[in-house]
Amino acid sequence: MKKVFIITGANRGLGEALVDLLIEGEDNFIISISRRLSEAQRNYSKEKFHLLKMDLSSNSISERLREINRFISGNEICFITNASIIDPIAKIEDLDDEAIDTIIGVNVKATVQITKYILRNFKENKLSFVNISSGAANRAINNWSLYCSTKAFVKMFFNVAEKEYEQHSFFNIDPGLIDTGMQKNIRDSDSPDVSDFQRLKKEGKLQSARDVAKEIIHTIS
Repeated sequence: MKKVFIITGANRGLGEALVDLLIEGEDNFIISISRRLSEAQRNYSKEKFHLLKMDLSSNSISERLREINRFISGNEICFITNASIIDPIAKIEDLDDEAIDTIIGVNVKATVQITKYILRNFKENKLSFVNISSGAANRAINNWSLYCSTKAFVKMFFNVAEKEYEQHSFFNIDPGLIDTGMQKNIRDSDSPDVSDFQRLKKEGKLQSARDVAKEIIHTIS
């Protein structure tokens, strides 16, 4: 029986790397919840991969999630909540109201809604939930008030879920510093700590997304 992986933000960065590795598993089926496909994903077989095209900041997530039902029966399910955005990088007084709604929608609300849907509709299946967290969930960083707080929220949300649903598995994984588009956005920002991130890139201290994906798959297997 196939194991179904549901992954948000799966078209680039760490999410894309996770898909590229998991697709190699003979019994794995991937559902990507993303706005678009990566180039490689355009060539994946429909027997192994499905794109549920969705903007995670929208208000129609719960309705759209019904589409995954046709791919799942008694299958084992692993939900990997990977999608997150860091913008706006700004002092609290300068935060834009629309940007506040967007980052909370993507980083918090989508994860809560997808987790709720899976627990409610597939409670008899073997379930695991993986939160791709961040050091920012535990550390206050100037101009990152929304990113730090949303990452902290999801970490605690999973901690509570683990107590409520002891029959299922929950993981909070901090992958460390990865060479992704988010890191580039940080280096190009006006964050007070931007020089530290520029130095990490210059000194080659960022991990590759593929290497981190391998470690995560090993941890949750």
